[in-house]
Amino acid sequence: MENNKVPTWGRRKFLQVTGIAAGAGLIAASTGSLTSCKKSPDDTIYIGSGDTALLNYLYIMEQIIAGFYTQANLTTYYGLTASEMQLLADLRDHQYVHLALLRKLLGSWAVPDLDVYHAPTTYANRTSTLTNGIYWEDLAVAAYNGVAKVFTDTNLTLLTIKMGTVQARHSAYQREILNHNTYTDATVVDSDGMGKTLPPSTVIKTLMNYCSNKFDISKLPS
Repeated sequence: MENNKVPTWGRRKFLQVTGIAAGAGLIAASTGSLTSCKKSPDDTIYIGSGDTALLNYLYIMEQIIAGFYTQANLTTYYGLTASEMQLLADLRDHQYVHLALLRKLLGSWAVPDLDVYHAPTTYANRTSTLTNGIYWEDLAVAAYNGVAKVFTDTNLTLLTIKMGTVQARHSAYQREILNHNTYTDATVVDSDGMGKTLPPSTVIKTLMNYCSNKFDISKLPS
């Protein structure tokens, strides 16, 4: 089992990213109403309720995805081209931006750094790395699609829709370089041509398979 700690950004970089997001009107003004997190019995992490729980749910997901791309950049696959090296770095850094923004929104109510792993991935193999990257991006898109309509704060709805579109582009790019002209298919688009949606209750159960932490999700809206 391979554990990956997502690096913590320095204060300067963190303020740059969150400052840009705030300037763009992405940080909701009503985050002061978020409910706090606490430790449940047996060191199970309580993720909160309502919008707090939903933000922490996304924060858990982004930590796991960032851990994947962190390892993919540390253990690069054979035959890696210069453009693909830049792609992997960009994908990692985009996840760090998402992490920083969610951490800013949650403040002291964010769940702690997680111990994450991605045992099914063979990072030295190009197909394995890109295929698993596509898997995580598709899951993230479906998760963002599903969570956007559950938030009570419409500012958060707008934010998560924008974040989901970034993940969709990540998926499309990796599909295209792995197999030309396969940037989208029926696995991610429904019969109406819309991106597929998964509720938080479904995605969180998948995420729990990729970290050693335990969570109390009893108040997670779905």
